[in-house]
Amino acid sequence: MGSEIVSFLSRKSLKDPEFRKGRLGIYENLPAAEKAVRIWFHAASVGEVSGAVPTLLALREKLPQAALFLSAGTPQGLQSARDKLPEDVAVFPFPLDFPKCVSRTVAAVHPDLFVAFETEFWPNFYRRLADGGIPALLLNGRVSESSRPFYKAFYPLFRTVFDRFTLMAMHSEEDAERAASIGVPREKLLVVGSSKYEGLAAKADPDRARFWKGLLGISGKFPVMVGGSLRGVECFQLMQVFEKLRAASPELVGIFVPRHLYNVSRMAKRLSEHHIGYDLLTDIESGRRERRAPVVLVDRMGALFEIYSVGDLIFCGGTIEPVGGHNILEPAAWGKAVFYGPHLKKVLHEHRILRSFGGSFKAVDAEDLLSQWEEWIANIGGLEERGVRARQALETLRGVVDRQVGLIVRVLDTRQPERY
Repeated sequence: MGSEIVSFLSRKSLKDPEFRKGRLGIYENLPAAEKAVRIWFHAASVGEVSGAVPTLLALREKLPQAALFLSAGTPQGLQSARDKLPEDVAVFPFPLDFPKCVSRTVAAVHPDLFVAFETEFWPNFYRRLADGGIPALLLNGRVSESSRPFYKAFYPLFRTVFDRFTLMAMHSEEDAERAASIGVPREKLLVVGSSKYEGLAAKADPDRARFWKGLLGISGKFPVMVGGSLRGVECFQLMQVFEKLRAASPELVGIFVPRHLYNVSRMAKRLSEHHIGYDLLTDIESGRRERRAPVVLVDRMGALFEIYSVGDLIFCGGTIEPVGGHNILEPAAWGKAVFYGPHLKKVLHEHRILRSFGGSFKAVDAEDLLSQWEEWIANIGGLEERGVRARQALETLRGVVDRQVGLIVRVLDTRQPERY
């Protein structure tokens, strides 16, 4: 609950009156209760929204008369949901886990089923659902190794939360085992996978790849290095790797995408100090200049997935910095081999799938990454073949959305089949 309060009191949240009111359970535009079945989905932030959207859209096709709702816990998550979902899906802020806030929201939504994406266990919220006889379903469920001691320490509190769920559909066998170890009844646990990757391959539009190559002046005659979702020290380590690689391959182009935009100015300063030219992506996109410099700094959000399409040497961040990893399957959607560091606790399942197909490479640290790239830069054709394998690995993750929709219908069917 403490992190919820910190988020609520953040500067960006306070500047958004709708978000602030919604966190208190005060809404103005939610659809009124009617005869149609009402299904409330929740996705904490942008990453969870990406996983929720394919399932919502598929369920909308399956049950067109159902009223669908999606809550998010951050302003960024709300905006992402509104950008990706049709207008007839009601999108609103998730309430703080205080009894009055929760009660107001549950009364306003009046759901027949609550569906959570990934793992957030709010005691007051789930108690209110149980008091109203509202079943809960968990999809894309994950329990990290680092969070397991916390849940065990407060097991008496969370045991009642676990009991509120009808089913908990977990991302991987490891997640299911960890959930069982913290007290989730095994009969509630299923391994279904994550809808986050459903349709990822279909998003890799060849026309967009051609667009980015044209915009960035990439001809295919020289290698391109992409550092995606760079965190902390990775922002600077990847630039050092670029400098050393470029000493042997002067035509190398580097595209750096920090996870947080405040790092752009710090990276620009370092490049200037080392007399390395750079262009800002927004300057190129606006037409203020063409790309002339060897480095492009991506100074806006939302471009990374498509930028992976132009890369040859691709690193996914949050893996040398001990964050646990970001979406390492996005490059695979473009048929690109993926490199990352040793810290993979958030993407361990994806790592294992990629490695089983030979579509990814783990580096111990930045020096090891440099060593691997020094070999591959002379064999880009061989790396492209590994990219084909990465794409094949991604294809094995299809079908999750259909299984999730089946679970939702199954839970609804036990509740009131006559209503949908």
